[in-house]
Amino acid sequence: MTTISTKSTEGALVITTDDGRLDSASAVLLLRSTKKEYNQPVLRIEQAGESGGSASIRIDDPNPDIEFVETTPPPNPDPNDHGYGKYEIAVRSDRLQINGRKADGSRFETFVAFQRPGVDGDPQRPGAGGNIGFGTRDQFGGGHGVIAIANASVPPPTGPNRKPPVGGGVLYVQDGALWYMGPSGTPTQIAPA
Repeated sequence: MTTISTKSTEGALVITTDDGRLDSASAVLLLRSTKKEYNQPVLRIEQAGESGGSASIRIDDPNPDIEFVETTPPPNPDPNDHGYGKYEIAVRSDRLQINGRKADGSRFETFVAFQRPGVDGDPQRPGAGGNIGFGTRDQFGGGHGVIAIANASVPPPTGPNRKPPVGGGVLYVQDGALWYMGPSGTPTQIAPA
């Protein structure tokens, strides 16, 4: 059963449901815009305040996340890629993650993970270390305040097939070693594995 009420302790308008199992595409509240020729927001939040200390959007959930699903496939999509245009921002324990759907559509994989620093030695405010991981969630070597980079699944090609970066450079890890490739297209090992 779904109820709509007002409670000053919870919010101006409260929608509560205990309808049980819903289809995965269902939701307690659905906002839909059907005018395709207009590019306008479906939801707009305007909040008055002087300090900016309160959240405009807050999610309380055992596993909070926000999914972004592109509804129009890119031109000439790869027929084997079932994951285009599906991303999420998720919280997993002490990590804030930016994830993308795997190409086979089976699950999300992490692109970037941020770990909450916490306070060392304080059991009331423990933290995972204040780490940042690219392509990894937990390969931090036991460090706190470190940056981790997973091995490149496809390192930049060298030789006749190389595609040097234009106006910048590429930092990557190959077999545990740290490499850099600049506009010349020459890879340089910065640190061994």
